[in-house]
Amino acid sequence: MTSVFFLFLTHLAWGLLLMLPFVPERAGRSYFKFCSAASSFMAAAALLLLWRRFAFAGGSGAPGGANYPVLFGLLSISLITTLVYNRAHHFGWQRARGPLLGAALATATAAMFLAAHPAGRFAALSDLTSVWLLGAAASAMILGHWYLVVIDLPIVALRRLTLLLFVGLGLRALVVGGVLVGPLHSGLEEARAVVLGLPSADGVFVWMRLLFGIVGPASLSWFIWRTVEIRSTQSATGILYVQLFLVLSGELLAKYLRVVSGLPL
Repeated sequence: MTSVFFLFLTHLAWGLLLMLPFVPERAGRSYFKFCSAASSFMAAAALLLLWRRFAFAGGSGAPGGANYPVLFGLLSISLITTLVYNRAHHFGWQRARGPLLGAALATATAAMFLAAHPAGRFAALSDLTSVWLLGAAASAMILGHWYLVVIDLPIVALRRLTLLLFVGLGLRALVVGGVLVGPLHSGLEEARAVVLGLPSADGVFVWMRLLFGIVGPASLSWFIWRTVEIRSTQSATGILYVQLFLVLSGELLAKYLRVVSGLPL
């Protein structure tokens, strides 16, 4: 279960960072400080889980396999850079923000591909869409609250994150569909068997993953878009709460299936 929560926390942390360039400065430095602080907290928790579980076992069974020390180093650099980025917003170091965020995202991306390597090449694509979807869902919900604080914040900011959320959901559905019904994964026959629930009790978790992580959020998309279009930010934020809960549930189940069955869902 350590690997499950490690993947979940790191993907959510990196997703929050990934969405920051799409948010205008008019959201205020408090938004960027909150998101980067939340990202740092989750990354630190993931690092602690990684260290307590695998440090004294020589990295055996850890995400990244034999490259565990490199993975740990990349995550540490990403965490430190994110913390400095947070302080750059606090102290007004405007010129340093872009390079710091770029460095944090670059090291996080390298760590993501390294952690996905033992699970196969297609797992990296699955992880990338997971990071995008988690980041967009969380960032859109958080930004919705900022309209109560920053009265003149343009609606285009929330509209942009909403569109990124829809794109992320579509890409995530394509990747999951490719794993289950297409020749994109080496364990295709096992995947189909798991979906049918024939050889393993994990089959029910696959269907729960599809319901909570794909179908449920997709069913709310039209309502979110309409409330954003009529500038009803409080209503949109309420629906985004529900969608975020469904996305988090679906992605947590996906990480579980990834660890126990090797399926990059």
